[in-house]
Amino acid sequence: TNNTNNNNNTSIKQNHRPLSSSSLAKRTKDNDSVIAVGPDGTKYNIPLKPLGNYLQKRHAPKLAPRFKNVRISKLRTAEGKTKNIRHSPWRLNLVCQFAAGQTVPDALLQLQFCEKVKAPLVLALIKRTVNTARQKHGLLPSQLEVVECFATHGTHLKRVKIMGRGRAGKKFRRFSHMRIVLREIDFPLKIMMSTSRNERDRWVRRMEVALEDQQVAEMERMEIEALEKELEEQELKKEKLEEKK
Repeated sequence: TNNTNNNNNTSIKQNHRPLSSSSLAKRTKDNDSVIAVGPDGTKYNIPLKPLGNYLQKRHAPKLAPRFKNVRISKLRTAEGKTKNIRHSPWRLNLVCQFAAGQTVPDALLQLQFCEKVKAPLVLALIKRTVNTARQKHGLLPSQLEVVECFATHGTHLKRVKIMGRGRAGKKFRRFSHMRIVLREIDFPLKIMMSTSRNERDRWVRRMEVALEDQQVAEMERMEIEALEKELEEQELKKEKLEEKK
C-alpha cells in the first residue's frame, strides 16, 4: 500500500463494523475516494482516480509484485474436482474458459446462458465448491472468484476403428478430469490493481454487494442462534416439569 498514487492511502486496523453501501457511496461522492475493507478487516482509503496527479499511465507508480504475492498467499481457497467425465478435454476446456478468471456470480451467469452440452456440469461443480467454501470458511459467493478452471485427460478407452479396403485402426473414447479452485477476493488489492476509473468503479460495486450479503448472512446467523437458544430453554422447562410430576 506504500506505492499508491496518492498519499491518502492510510490503513485503519480492525475492530469495526462492515460499512453499508449508502455510506460507501457518500464517501465516494464527497472525497472522490473509497473505503475498501480487506479480508482481515483492515480499511484502506483508496482514490478512485488511478493515475492521481500523473498525466500519463507509464509515469504512474505501480504496486510491487512482492506485496501482491504476500497478500494472495494469505487468502482462503476451496477446491472442487470431478473425474471420469465422458467428454473430450479439449471441448470441456471451451466451457471452462467461460468461468476461469471471473467472479463467482459472473461465472454462474455466463454458464447459465452457455449452450454447450457440459455447461450444466461445470455450473454444478462451481455451486458445490461454493458450498464447500461456505461450510469451511464462511465465505459467500459474492466474496469468491474462480482462480482455476480447467480439464485434463482421463483414462481413455481404446476401440476398433473400421476403415476402408479391409483395414482396421484404433480410436479413443475420451474421458476428462475437471478441477476448479475458488479464492477469496481481496477487494483493496483489486481496486489498487485497476488501471482505469471504470474498472475501479466496478470493483467498488462488487465490494458493496459483498458487504451487504455479509450483513444479511450475519443477521440470519444471529436469528438462527436465537431460535436455537429458545428451543433449548423450552426443552429444559419441559424436563423440569416432568421431573416435578
